[in-house]
Amino acid sequence: MKYSLIDPLMEAQIAEIQLQIRLSMNGIVSESMSGSGIIYKKNYGVSYPRIKEIAARYSPGHELSQRLWSMKIRETMIMATLLQPVEKFTAENAQEWVSQFNQIEIVEQTCMNLFCKLSFADSLSMKLIQSDNNWERITGFILAARIINKLSRDQINIILLKAIEISDTDDFHLYKAVGLCLSRLCRKDKETAALILNEIESIDQTASVGQQYISAEVKQEILFLDIL
Repeated sequence: MKYSLIDPLMEAQIAEIQLQIRLSMNGIVSESMSGSGIIYKKNYGVSYPRIKEIAARYSPGHELSQRLWSMKIRETMIMATLLQPVEKFTAENAQEWVSQFNQIEIVEQTCMNLFCKLSFADSLSMKLIQSDNNWERITGFILAARIINKLSRDQINIILLKAIEISDTDDFHLYKAVGLCLSRLCRKDKETAALILNEIESIDQTASVGQQYISAEVKQEILFLDIL
């Protein structure tokens, strides 16, 4: 994103935020995340509660959020999801952000802090779930898990069919997202839980790690809820 005009107030806010992030840096956490394959352009290892604390000092603003996101620093990207006004975030903005996802943490934070609050959250989720890109699919299923009460019966049916279709994936984050989504959907009502349980019978006895994981997650959730 290009910025043609310099806003002195915003520049001062960005400088303050960067300073607070650096002062809160945790090198051990940062190195541990890198060692676990969680790679960002820059990562200061600041805890999520501390990021929220810093963000709380600033008024939400679309331009500020977009600027923080464009910096591609772990902490500023998470802060961007906290400071973005929901009403000013468009479907085009959402697609632009999703196209840059490559870390599960950012997917989860964005869905939790911003995407689930959007007026078009359900249509966004459906679009992403039906994508051929795995990061988009992951985002779609994680988002759907957060908005189960906003989903129609038809949308749930589409989610379930797509979940079964791609359940044989060996993408760790994708089959975890599918398992999360289907288990959360079981909380909607007994009819939905019964439908999902019936559908996963087709993948229950397979050798696929992803399918075994999804099946186990759904059955554990239904057992915990004690609804069938």
